[in-house]
Amino acid sequence: MPVDGWACAQEILRSWPAVPVDYPADGTCRRLRDALAGLADGVADWHDIASLVRQVLLEHEARHGIQAALRVPGVPPLPSRQQWQQADCTAVIYGAVLSITARQWHPPVGADEPVSVAAAKDLVQVQAGLKRPARDHPADPFWFAALGYKSYFSFGQRQAARTVALAPAGSFTIVCLPTGQGKTEVALAPALLASENRGISVVVVPTVVLALDLERRIKKLVAEQGLRPSPTGRYAYTGGLQDPEKDDLRRNVEEGRQRLLVTSPEALVKGLSGSLTSAAATGVLQYLIIDEAHLVDQWGSDFRPEFQTLASHRLAWLSMAPPGKQVITVAMSATLTERHFRMLTDLFGPGAETGLVWSSETRPEPCYYLHRAADEEERDRAVMTAVALLPRPLALYASLKDDVDSWVTRLRSAGFRRVAYVTGDSDDADRRSAIEGWRGEDSKGEAIATRHDIVVGTSAFGLGVDVPDVRTVVHACLPETIDRYYQEVGRGGRDGRASIAYLGTAPGDEHVARRLNRRLVISDEIGWNRWQSMWVSAKPARSGAYEVDLDSCPTHMSEGYGRNRQWNVRTLNLMAWAGLIRLRALTPPTRNAGESAVEWDARREDFYANAATRVAVEILDGGTNDPAHWQAAVGDQRKVAVAEQRAGLEHMHLALRGDRCVAEILAGYYRANWHGGVLGTEINCRDCPWCRAHQPPNVYGMCRTAGEPFPAVFSWVGRPRDPLAAARGDSPWLSIWWSHPAEREDLLPQFLASLARRGMAVIGGPGLSPSLATDVQEGAFPFPVITDYDSDLLATFTGPLTWVLAEETPSLDPAILSRLDSDEATYLVHSRSLPAPGRPGTRLVEVGDASLSLTTALGVL
Repeated sequence: MPVDGWACAQEILRSWPAVPVDYPADGTCRRLRDALAGLADGVADWHDIASLVRQVLLEHEARHGIQAALRVPGVPPLPSRQQWQQADCTAVIYGAVLSITARQWHPPVGADEPVSVAAAKDLVQVQAGLKRPARDHPADPFWFAALGYKSYFSFGQRQAARTVALAPAGSFTIVCLPTGQGKTEVALAPALLASENRGISVVVVPTVVLALDLERRIKKLVAEQGLRPSPTGRYAYTGGLQDPEKDDLRRNVEEGRQRLLVTSPEALVKGLSGSLTSAAATGVLQYLIIDEAHLVDQWGSDFRPEFQTLASHRLAWLSMAPPGKQVITVAMSATLTERHFRMLTDLFGPGAETGLVWSSETRPEPCYYLHRAADEEERDRAVMTAVALLPRPLALYASLKDDVDSWVTRLRSAGFRRVAYVTGDSDDADRRSAIEGWRGEDSKGEAIATRHDIVVGTSAFGLGVDVPDVRTVVHACLPETIDRYYQEVGRGGRDGRASIAYLGTAPGDEHVARRLNRRLVISDEIGWNRWQSMWVSAKPARSGAYEVDLDSCPTHMSEGYGRNRQWNVRTLNLMAWAGLIRLRALTPPTRNAGESAVEWDARREDFYANAATRVAVEILDGGTNDPAHWQAAVGDQRKVAVAEQRAGLEHMHLALRGDRCVAEILAGYYRANWHGGVLGTEINCRDCPWCRAHQPPNVYGMCRTAGEPFPAVFSWVGRPRDPLAAARGDSPWLSIWWSHPAEREDLLPQFLASLARRGMAVIGGPGLSPSLATDVQEGAFPFPVITDYDSDLLATFTGPLTWVLAEETPSLDPAILSRLDSDEATYLVHSRSLPAPGRPGTRLVEVGDASLSLTTALGVL
């Protein structure tokens, strides 16, 4: 790979039009190579070439401090001299070529930002690829075994991964981890290990784009790690699959051979419901992973009710699973508010031990620019300029599908052809093509030619999509909530390098934002009528609940009203929040005595075919069917819902005003209550309108830098007891000793692996070398092994833990002494000669309440 982008670009341009498609290039030069090769076929145009050449020149200047020129043939279809000038470049004629230099440009700053020097520095940071120093933490053995990663991206990722790996059957974990810090891997690592022999974990994602992208990542990971693949080689269940492919996937799910499956909430509660229920009943359904979990509230309360019916299906799976084999549920998001948090705990918390890892901090990569134009024409000119001059790859967001179409047409008319678009109307093939062409990598992880530098989309595009080197995110709209805005800004800088977030809005955007923000909350009168319609047709279900039809309509309403089910789900949600009811899953049917196979199959198939239209309702409040009581209870919840919706838009307005740090506004929005305390968000800001005027950057180019969040690993109460609890007796700790070094060398790896296979996964101590930890993980595979190399778990973890001392240990240090004085189960593995603390001339084995030789302990296991 070339180390000098300028030299690479010059060689490519010198070769034109015979550009070798396999010429070694990376980054912007790779895109330039592919764009030049596409000129002849009309898949690239002059503005694509000009923008990429300009970017190569500015990157070279930012990295080397020297302005350079590139010599470009001065013939069509390459840009003309006038076109180079339109692209903010200088073009000097030298015979048959043009010598091109680039002018620096940054988005316009507001009236409250008198100094443009800071803005210029932002672009230099982006072009230079400035990155905050890594926060890597050494990987646990299970993390390396599953993913091949030698370190964690952050302390928060480490604690989240450990919490999920230790989670007991039937538990529920909420993980809040910033975008770009690997939330998905937190759940994939234990899921991949748990299913190495047999099992299925389902990952629920909000968009087809994300499902296809995650399938690509899983395929690549499985191949690189040499893990057992799925029988079909497919990992995403989407509407674009053919029926035979769906049948194969469902069969593999039932049999526990699929390992991992990525799907949507709709597919889970419809096409996959029967297969997942069968998997749960036989104990092979291992993990339910909900990615972008904040959408359970945002989309589940509005136009995709299946997000919230996931919880009732999970309850059914828990009830039918064999003991100790209940599905483990993990909900993950980078952005959780009080409302999101409350929704998740209300839906998934009852009846389950709930764990939390909160490692929330605003992202350090974006430089924020917020431009309020006088009218739509000014906004469109500003956005077009930004798209032309800001670094690639670039995402352009609009609020409405029609606006996406308009922007694509406008860009192509301006000489951009390397443009793709994604909206809710795009099919699977279009979505896959857009992402693969943007990234330059196919679904198998193989490098392909880049085809797109710009993707235009609505809010459904990009959630969780892992294109690491996106440098710019542009909004040609006013997002209806600051949450939507921040989610979309999060598409940039996922590789940890500086990025630009530019927003251009006009006064007319306010109407669209308010309309989209007005997530319709049903009125008391209409809600009461809907509840009565559902209640009149309700049927008694098992366990005292009632089965209601989500397609029920009040008598005054047409049966064909398309949003009817959504309104009914909203009504039931408001009732559940008000404490009137609890939503539960329908209990799957069982075969009747004497029922023929044909009758049973038909009845079972009918149940699952209609599962998405029915739900079980448990009455919690005796006044549920009293109209006055109903309206009073639900009315209070309506007010809360409306206020929280409006808060999202008001925070967006706060950011636009420019009189506070954008990251500070975001941090104030993303907070939640937990067990009587407040979960806050740490503040990072590379640059924003307020900081440009008031806060000079530090040596890392940051205006505000947060300390790294240090959440604790959640200590699960529901974990199985330590396997030698009987030998430990009433003592909180157990002494396990070896007599000779050879005994330690021969038996210790086997002993520690046996503990890990029985769920005692946490091991630490000065005697645990990296090679020993690797041997233990190999012996315990596929069970996870966690190594406490910094004594964090020794001090904070309340579950059982094994502490291994070195061969020559003259005394115990204060950290392990403090642990032994606590009530937490601890196995201390040491030489038989270890002195007892404070007892000169006495060995520990002579005074401990519980003691076993290593040979005996291994034999007991």
